[in-house]
Amino acid sequence: MILTAPRSTLTLAALCLIGLGVLAQWLLGYRISEGSAQAMEVLALILYGAAIVLMLAPLGRGKALIAGALAFILMAWAVHLNARLSAFLETMAGGDVIAAHRILLATLFVGPFAGLITGVVTGLIARAERIRWTPKTAK
Repeated sequence: MILTAPRSTLTLAALCLIGLGVLAQWLLGYRISEGSAQAMEVLALILYGAAIVLMLAPLGRGKALIAGALAFILMAWAVHLNARLSAFLETMAGGDVIAAHRILLATLFVGPFAGLITGVVTGLIARAERIRWTPKTAK
C-alpha cells in the first residue's frame, strides 16, 4: 500500500497524532490510576512514533538515511519531553514521584531504544517509498 497525500495533510495528521497522545495522557492518565497512566504513556510514545514516520518517510529513497537519523533524534527527544510531561502530570495528581530519576531513566534508556526502532522503521519506509507527497502539479 502506498500512501500519497499533500504535504499539508501529512503534517496535519502528524500534529493530530501528537495532540492525541498528549490529550490521552492528560485526560486518561493519572486521573484514573497509575496503571492507566503507564498504558497511556506507552500509547503516547506509539503515537509520537507514528507522527514522526508520517513527517519524515516522504523524504524518499535518496534521503532514507537522513530520514532515519532524524527520526532517531526526534523520537529520543519526544521520549525525554514525554517523561517530563508524565512527571508533571503525576505531581499534579498528587503522586509521590522522584521526577529526576524518571526523566533520567527515560532519557538514557527508553529514548535511544525507541529512537532506534523509529529510525529503522522510518528509514525502511522511506527507502521503499511507501509514503509520498503529492506532486505540486497534480491538483
